Amino acid sequence: MTNRRTRPWIAFAACAAAVTLAFGMAAPRSSAQEAITVTDDTPVNEFPRGVTFNVEFQAPASAKEVRLRYELAPDGTGASAVAQCNGTVTVTCSHTLISGAGIFVIPGANITYHWEIEDEDGNQLTTEDRLYVHEDTRFTFETVADGGITVYYHSGRLAQAQAVLGAAVETIATVGQLEQTQIEFPVKVFLYQTAEEMQPAIAPGGSGRGVSILGEVVYSDTAMVSAEGDTLDITRHEIAHIVTREATKGPFGVPDWMNEGISVFSQTEPLSGHDSSLDSAIRRDRVLSFKELNSSAAGGVASTVGLYYGQAGSIVRYLVETYGEAKFAELLKTFKEGSTDDKAFEAVYGFDQLGLENEWRASVGLEPREASATATPRATEEARAPVTPPVSDGGGETASSPGDDGLPVVMIAVIVALSALALAALGGLAITIMRKT
Repeated sequence: MTNRRTRPWIAFAACAAAVTLAFGMAAPRSSAQEAITVTDDTPVNEFPRGVTFNVEFQAPASAKEVRLRYELAPDGTGASAVAQCNGTVTVTCSHTLISGAGIFVIPGANITYHWEIEDEDGNQLTTEDRLYVHEDTRFTFETVADGGITVYYHSGRLAQAQAVLGAAVETIATVGQLEQTQIEFPVKVFLYQTAEEMQPAIAPGGSGRGVSILGEVVYSDTAMVSAEGDTLDITRHEIAHIVTREATKGPFGVPDWMNEGISVFSQTEPLSGHDSSLDSAIRRDRVLSFKELNSSAAGGVASTVGLYYGQAGSIVRYLVETYGEAKFAELLKTFKEGSTDDKAFEAVYGFDQLGLENEWRASVGLEPREASATATPRATEEARAPVTPPVSDGGGETASSPGDDGLPVVMIAVIVALSALALAALGGLAITIMRKT
């Protein structure tokens, strides 16, 4: 009885298997996951130039398009580029992200990427996301960390790194309290011993003659600091930019002078030449107008840069000390919500930028400026001086700059070689500049 009942089922199963086998042999391969096989996926660090992403795969037909998709955390939006390929059965493809060509590939940069591969027969494959962390291959970095902040240092200078860490932790707390914001993401600080050794890490080939960059923030979670100069105040300045970026991230952000002024206010002491430049300008009534403070030129020209930062810091100090921290935090919140400059000041303080300008001028003993007036001829001419342009985009790829709303690239630089006229005008002092591009 048992054998008779099972034999029809055995016969049916055998027929079904035969039919399935027949149709399976006739059907074309449509699964790309089976047709294309990746045999190697290894990025190559080419510091300081950038990073080359490589993929090797085997496919039943010639490659039609191989595309790299990537994103730089935390500010970059998604981007892609078509790779260059060689080979037929075994295909090798690569694409290089060049630092400075539309993006910045700095130490500590986290790049999430994957490949999209298609051959001439229509077979397709998308690889899993992978993470690449860019490194400065010249040094072996050690780390110290506290409160979500990590300082990367080399040459065994532990005490120095701990001091920088302390300054960073302190600044996040004090500026965070001032701006009523919290940093809830990890912050990285890369500490270099000299500006010269730091230069390739921040802008390969981008240094100008006579300019030494001491600090920079490229991404909103990473500060680069040189041990030259006042290292701890440079650290405070750069970390303050990170906090301000978080507190005001919105459609417009804050005016550049205010962003820099907050960072100057966060320092324990002004950097070299800033106070003296401001004092001299006040004595001669040659301070910058708000029109000039809002100009990109004033903060990037040797003849006005010391005054620019000194005055910006003084105005921020005036606002905080005159009207209190609560009002200042409310101002930043108003900017974050998308208000324009004058409307933000009017909403919080009851005056526009001209009103603020004249209040500050009165506080330092200067007469008010009329609404139609601009700066004095000398200050205006200096502020209109040419500025070295930032590195332009290039490469012919679809790439994104850090930050969907245009993260500022903040740099502290020291002019170490000036013309004879500039030196005479500045009393022979080297000028420390902080330049945005």
